[in-house]
Amino acid sequence: MAGERGKLTDLQIRHWVKAGVPLAKADGGGLTFTLSAGGSAGWILRYSFGGRRRELTIGRYPDIGLAEARGIATLERAEVQQGRNPAAEKLQGQGDRRARLDGA
Repeated sequence: MAGERGKLTDLQIRHWVKAGVPLAKADGGGLTFTLSAGGSAGWILRYSFGGRRRELTIGRYPDIGLAEARGIATLERAEVQQGRNPAAEKLQGQGDRRARLDGA
């Protein structure tokens, strides 16, 4: 079912990380768990904004667990519904940080 949320479990994620096979598994609502060939695991939120597909990196697993990733994804989806683009705002924030560091 499209938009179905909560398809992943902590047990599945731990198993995938232990196996170390690269993958991307959707939890629903745009939240995706990714595991790279190098063993780096993380969370991505996929959404549409301005008619284009966007991706926002939520964070790394296990620093951010399944429940926390779901909570962050819910908040970010609400931002999109209010007409804000969280990925663009994140990039803008990184630019602001770089400017502060360069000026220091």
